[in-house]
Amino acid sequence: MNLYKSVLIVTLLIITIFVRPLYAQDVQDGPVSLEEALKRAPQEDKKILLDVYASWCPYCQRMHSDVYTDNAVKEAISDYYLWVQINVESDEIVNYQGNEMTESEFARALDNKNIPTTYFMNDEGAIIGVQPGYLDADVFSNLLNFIGSDAFLSQSFDEYVNGAE
Repeated sequence: MNLYKSVLIVTLLIITIFVRPLYAQDVQDGPVSLEEALKRAPQEDKKILLDVYASWCPYCQRMHSDVYTDNAVKEAISDYYLWVQINVESDEIVNYQGNEMTESEFARALDNKNIPTTYFMNDEGAIIGVQPGYLDADVFSNLLNFIGSDAFLSQSFDEYVNGAE
């Protein structure tokens, strides 16, 4: 019986260490650092999706558990974006276009006033749009596709959504 328990524990540890991170990184291998996104975006012809949040925020938690896990949202992110998360209370260092600062300082530099807030950046890191607050998965996936496909350059969001139905 002890051998059975030992094998079970080792198996569970292997699953926890190797398999679980694969699920946690489901959307295009999960969030990447800001520096990595700024480097890869021009090479991959993708925009940057900047997810500004706080760990204690219930709407941020819902965005991460209910919205970012939605298949349509994951597909839109994979097609058009590199996903970056910025915690408004983090002391982790980010490098934005040669300026080193904490994630908290970066959020303040963005003049971020609400959480969650989604910033849309072009492949050079310039902000092209801001969406504060929680959005359900259907609206968020439409917004991701609207910005990601550059439809915003020629029509309003309402026109895009009504034409997509």
